[in-house]
Amino acid sequence: MSVWKDTGRILVGRTAAMTPRCTAVLRIFHMHWMPGYRGETSRDPGVRVPPTRTRARRRLEAPHALEEYTAAERSAEAADPRIEHIFVAGIHVNVLLPPRYHQEHGRRYPVLYLFHGAFSDEDSFSTQTNLLSFTASQPEHLQAIVVMPDGSRLPAGRDWVDGAHPQETFVIKTLLPYIDAHYRTLDDGGHRAGAGFSGGAMNAAVYAARHPELFAAVGSFSGFLDPYDPTGIDIVQEFVSYDDDLCGGTIAPYDIWGDPDVHPMGWIGHDPVYLARSLHDISVYISSANGVPCDDQGDPDPFLVFAESAVYAMSLSFDQALTEAGVAHTTRFRRCGIHQFSNSNQGLAEFWPQMFEAFGRRRLHPFDYRTGDASASAWDWSFDVPAGRAPEFLDITGASAHGLSLTGSGTVRVTTAPLFGKREPVVVSGLGDQPITLHADDAGRIFFDVTLEAPHALEEYTAAERSAEAADPRYFATRSVVFSRSPR
Repeated sequence: MSVWKDTGRILVGRTAAMTPRCTAVLRIFHMHWMPGYRGETSRDPGVRVPPTRTRARRRLEAPHALEEYTAAERSAEAADPRIEHIFVAGIHVNVLLPPRYHQEHGRRYPVLYLFHGAFSDEDSFSTQTNLLSFTASQPEHLQAIVVMPDGSRLPAGRDWVDGAHPQETFVIKTLLPYIDAHYRTLDDGGHRAGAGFSGGAMNAAVYAARHPELFAAVGSFSGFLDPYDPTGIDIVQEFVSYDDDLCGGTIAPYDIWGDPDVHPMGWIGHDPVYLARSLHDISVYISSANGVPCDDQGDPDPFLVFAESAVYAMSLSFDQALTEAGVAHTTRFRRCGIHQFSNSNQGLAEFWPQMFEAFGRRRLHPFDYRTGDASASAWDWSFDVPAGRAPEFLDITGASAHGLSLTGSGTVRVTTAPLFGKREPVVVSGLGDQPITLHADDAGRIFFDVTLEAPHALEEYTAAERSAEAADPRYFATRSVVFSRSPR
């Protein structure tokens, strides 16, 4: 894996260096297609449309000495005394601090992680939305630290299957602990939120669904929320093709999620629509326009119309999935609007108070959780499936100190959270014909194996698996396990 630099930021790929053509065209892309620049009518950072008109500015300033879109100019533009530009494990990250952060030395703050969309970077929210003025205008009790990482040209809400961009691992395992260690944060999941625009909204929703104990709220602004939808698959492959055109074939067609026909769980296991049931204890906000141009948007680029209509359909699917899963959420669907970064302005203004209402409230249990990983954890529980089972979902329902239910196949090793006393005996029913007594370890955890059915050999959502499932109404097995304190 090689590393190259473009306008001061690190990109990862297979070639030794970015070609001059790739660098030049990416700069043109940012110049003409990046949305909401200084608040004007804009173009989207994740769409492939040739520019049809030049960008107009609202006012003229003194002549600048720095050529636009050079590294120095972009740094000057993104400069704000509240923004700290840092590197974390080689990744550019912008940290926007509350106005009085350096005056109130004993105060700790909640944290919002903002994720950009395709072909954007860590500066995008600062330079293309009203984030700076909006946060500065909030009263003291509604102040938060805002963290904006560079999520690569194509955010995916997961570690790429080719290993080039370990996006989820970086955010969950590296960035969150780094921010909590180096800034005065309220460092529990009850005071942390994620939000984003377009593909960045997918990141926020996926991270929260896969790690629900780490986030209290999630906001989606024109979110790319259903990548496994046929339109989503087409858009992803179009972006990959476009990136290859620019940068000399640095990304193969299935480097990110894999082949959707051969390995659909690589997509579905990181698709917010399919993970909705994991968001029960998280405050969810969804906003989207519908692709119909507003009166003041003139004759927009057709792809901006298509892109917003696509994410609108995805937002509706996510809304339906949350409703069917019984997950409370807020929706704001606009009567008009195309796909542009400035959609985040209204979304952020509405999500911000909802986010603060979620901060600090009691986290509810029991919990539901869905995972497509062979090894997963949530709420300090862990679930492990031995090798040999094909990729498929394991559904956990009602997990608490009283027990849980599991649906899937194979044998699942369950390790509970530290719910019991040191060495406390716990009677466990549902593992066999008779209850058994287990003793908690020194930390108060118990662990046991739950046998469902024989492990499936067909990956879920492949054509062969769907046929097998349709032919067998009991294809997936459900087993309930009950805990009770043993009489002393």
